[in-house]
Amino acid sequence: MSFQTNSKILLHKEVKLEELDNFAKELLSYLPNNAIVLLNGNLAAGKTTLVSKIAKTLGVDSSAITSPTFSLQQIYGNRVFHYDFYRIDFNDIISLGLLDEFEKEGFHFIEWANKELVDILIEAGFSVYSITITTPKSELRDYKLEVINA
Repeated sequence: MSFQTNSKILLHKEVKLEELDNFAKELLSYLPNNAIVLLNGNLAAGKTTLVSKIAKTLGVDSSAITSPTFSLQQIYGNRVFHYDFYRIDFNDIISLGLLDEFEKEGFHFIEWANKELVDILIEAGFSVYSITITTPKSELRDYKLEVINA
């Protein structure tokens, strides 16, 4: 999902699962600390797996990584924040105080962000990126990293 027509592709690559650890390191080289990263992809595309590999690269025990589908937010270590906004709308994000979470230092990964949230994040001056994951073949994932407004 592209939120801005002026986004810029920083990286576009097909990756095998066994190459994902190295790819996570490569992705991090493009992201500033405190980046907000929108994760786009179908169900089971590998969004949580990618966050797990990035967290591992940052020194977090990756066995503790789980999808935030029912909890809305997971925090791994003290630098990796993972959100799943599939079942909630923007007003829920505000009323639950989740918008304040983006002020915390670290990397913020959001699954199922909506345009209203993205517009507010951009307006507030956050660095917003997007990673779109597709599955061209069962053993491959296609990753496209775009900068939205940084």
